[in-house]
Amino acid sequence: MSPFDVSWMTGRHLEVAIVEPAQWIFSLGDSSRVSVECPWRLLHKGKIRVSSEDHHQKYGLPALMDAAAEANKLLREARVVNAEVRHETGDLVITCEGDLRLEVVPFSSGYEAWHISTPQGKHVLAGGRGELSAW
Repeated sequence: MSPFDVSWMTGRHLEVAIVEPAQWIFSLGDSSRVSVECPWRLLHKGKIRVSSEDHHQKYGLPALMDAAAEANKLLREARVVNAEVRHETGDLVITCEGDLRLEVVPFSSGYEAWHISTPQGKHVLAGGRGELSAW
């Protein structure tokens, strides 16, 4: 098994929370989580429904958008059906039931993009330029 294998996520639920100003936590139950400090987007049937860039935007709505709340509405009943790390770029793609797909997209050549922690104590990190490391 590759150290970057994230297939263990299959069957789990995702729940998202933001730690201001720019860290997003995608919980997978127990102590499993993905900490994200780069752009992400949640697609439904191939169309962008909400993204990290939408958080606190007004868009003519009565209140500022809460991207975590919007994502959680979509993910509430959906289980993960597939998860993969794209080794060339460090992208993390998590596909869920209901034709939902979370895409975590590193943009920086210098900063850490995301970090996965598993209950077994394993870690995967996407660093600058999408370079991956595991321990």
